[in-house]
Amino acid sequence: MTFSIVIPAHNGEAFIRHALNSTILQTRRADEIIVIDDASKDKTSDIVNSPDIRGQLKYQYNEITTGFVDAWNRAIERASSDFVTILHQDDLLHPEYLANIEKAIVRFPAVKHFYAACNYIDTDGNIIKSPPEPHSLEPILYRGREYAHNYLMGVMSNQHVHRCPGVTTSRELLLNQCTYRKEAGHIADDDFFLRVGAFTDVVGISQPLASYRHHSGSETERLDLLSLKLAEAYLFQVRYYKDGSFLLESDDIEKINEQAIRFINLLLFQGVLYKRDDWIQRSRELRDEFERIKPGFMEKKLPHWAKRLWSLKQDPGSGHLPASLYVQALHAMRQIRDFGRSFLKRR
Repeated sequence: MTFSIVIPAHNGEAFIRHALNSTILQTRRADEIIVIDDASKDKTSDIVNSPDIRGQLKYQYNEITTGFVDAWNRAIERASSDFVTILHQDDLLHPEYLANIEKAIVRFPAVKHFYAACNYIDTDGNIIKSPPEPHSLEPILYRGREYAHNYLMGVMSNQHVHRCPGVTTSRELLLNQCTYRKEAGHIADDDFFLRVGAFTDVVGISQPLASYRHHSGSETERLDLLSLKLAEAYLFQVRYYKDGSFLLESDDIEKINEQAIRFINLLLFQGVLYKRDDWIQRSRELRDEFERIKPGFMEKKLPHWAKRLWSLKQDPGSGHLPASLYVQALHAMRQIRDFGRSFLKRR
């Protein structure tokens, strides 16, 4: 069997050398390493083409940025191996990753999707969070329905069974059966992981063999428009699962719907807090669309603070506290709560 590791990159100079070294230094060498550079304007190209790296990989530069999902799919198309591992420019694979994935494939040759758990690391590479124990290199077989449920529960609890670094999938499946969907937006990876079990069983390794980096410049850490992106992405999921699912139970789909409500509410909250009329308007549009898809569901699930905020924005009469003051008070209370939790942890 053959393995391709593909690295979509965009202005990745801060960490891409670390990512590249983690692929080059695999004890089971990758059959090819491909970097797809999505119109970087920094030193990404210089690093990838430096003398100690350039002879060990393939490099493609795209003149126009088309987004990370398109970059993933172009990288998969460019790959030529049986299995593809997508690695983000700021994440890492541990040296024994491919060796253990290969052993799992030999043991479960009919399976087309494999994963290993990952650590969370900071800017300096220090571990800030590890996956739930127990940890083991023993590969475990999961039926597609079980895997989809487990993955979703991990997302909801922020205890992911795995993240993007540490996933290896059959290229044939990625190209012809279950592609990454651009319409899924900011959670296109979650969208894929929730669907792939319809086409294959899944094998997982609970030992962390990859690292997912949290830092201020990462795509998932940017506050600007993040709530908007997530609200739109989860509304896409609401539309997709409105008629049910072969893999997900009704309770699972309800949790997805609740996530959409959460981020629509947060978008309204931040729109009021930062005086962004465009965010406020968009939150109303998203709420109206959700209501058309799931009549009555949102009103039933709204927390008390959100009901009050929507009421203030829809009927700002003289007898009501202005929405801006209400949001500022909520924001201050949240900051005090977060400070208290941080203080208790330090003690």
